[in-house]
Amino acid sequence: MLKRIIVFVLTFLAMLLLFTTALSAQDQQFQGQKEISRDSLIMYAKAIVDSARCRVLVTVDEDGKPHAREMAPFEPELDWTIWLGTSTTSRKVRQIQSNPNVIVFYYDTKGMSYVAVHGKANLVNDPQLKEKYWVEGWKRYYPDREKQYILIKVIPERLEICSYKYHIFWNAEGLPAIVELSGAK
Repeated sequence: MLKRIIVFVLTFLAMLLLFTTALSAQDQQFQGQKEISRDSLIMYAKAIVDSARCRVLVTVDEDGKPHAREMAPFEPELDWTIWLGTSTTSRKVRQIQSNPNVIVFYYDTKGMSYVAVHGKANLVNDPQLKEKYWVEGWKRYYPDREKQYILIKVIPERLEICSYKYHIFWNAEGLPAIVELSGAK
């Protein structure tokens, strides 16, 4: 009986220690974060995007409901413009025509980090750009590239960044680190 009491007390104390450690870490997350420069945030965002294996395009339908799907965006340009390719008859094309507000979400599972690129999407049907932003393996999906393939150009307005790997956390109001970009209005 005494052995059970000792085990219970030790277990209780261990749980209490874990709980107070977790609370302390949470306090440090919100209060102890240093100010990170805009250039550093952009550098970290680029590293997260390069590491991300999960890349998602979020669009908004005609009823205002979001829709997410995994995509294979091309590497963002220096100004964070993002190009994606899709079928001319896809649901996302109709949604972008109706509402250009999108998010391209990159998640690095190993680094427990994400970058959300908020912006406006345009549909681009330029043959030279479609050739530039093309993957030869897509021929089976789009045998007639001229008629079946279209580009989505995302003009970035804002980056949201959160990373355990780089110690970039939310502020006390629950907002991630934000970088406003020149595409913002």
